[in-house]
Amino acid sequence: MARAGTLVSEIEVKVSADHFYDTMKGKKESRVHEVSPDHIHQVDVHEGDWETSGSVKQLTFAVGDTIETLKEKIEFDDENKKITYTVLEGDLMKHYKSYKVILHVTPKGEGSLVKWSFLYEKVDESAPEPTKYNDLLLKVTKDLEIHLLQA
Repeated sequence: MARAGTLVSEIEVKVSADHFYDTMKGKKESRVHEVSPDHIHQVDVHEGDWETSGSVKQLTFAVGDTIETLKEKIEFDDENKKITYTVLEGDLMKHYKSYKVILHVTPKGEGSLVKWSFLYEKVDESAPEPTKYNDLLLKVTKDLEIHLLQA
């Protein structure tokens, strides 16, 4: 029987919530795959564009020693600085019936708090917990913070 789960992680960054959110949304001069090329190899827009809710993107990324791909639909909530990534297809779907990641950025002091929430349903009990994807996004978050602080 499949099992639904949630994994949440938070990380503080020394970048304003607006700046971090706008960069993740694709509004800045550098896109995430350009800032973190060791982790995110390529991002291609398949439907829509970089900044419109409902757009569909395909990603190629490294998780440990493996290269994976996925196609995701992206929804933006600018008022709350939230981005929801719903995986439509790809390597992840071998283990999960459904997979959604929510990024929520909130101001904290002079920086911000970046919260990643993973909502998933495993195809069966043998499917792994998505900790490797959580680790990947924490590395990307740190890469982005370093890039934005140097810009």
